[in-house]
Amino acid sequence: MKKMKKMKKLAALVLALVMAFSLMAVTAAAAGAEHEHDCAVCSEETIQPRIPAMQCPKCREGMFVTRVYKDQYNQRVVDFECPYDGTTVLGIPW
Repeated sequence: MKKMKKMKKLAALVLALVMAFSLMAVTAAAAGAEHEHDCAVCSEETIQPRIPAMQCPKCREGMFVTRVYKDQYNQRVVDFECPYDGTTVLGIPW
């Protein structure tokens, strides 16, 4: 009877050690994972929509992009125009 209790405790200890080491291994593997693709494609540094979109501040309808250009700080900027009332919004960073 005592031998059975001792075996159960030993099995529980071994399983606990295996679980602890597996958790450490998964964490270490995730920390050292490298990208397998080009980050310029996935844009992980700055998450942004692929197509700029904006609502008209007056009529709340979708606005169209009229121009995409780079400003004096070399940042991409977008101009929008509402097709319904002609409202324009200029210089929104993208």
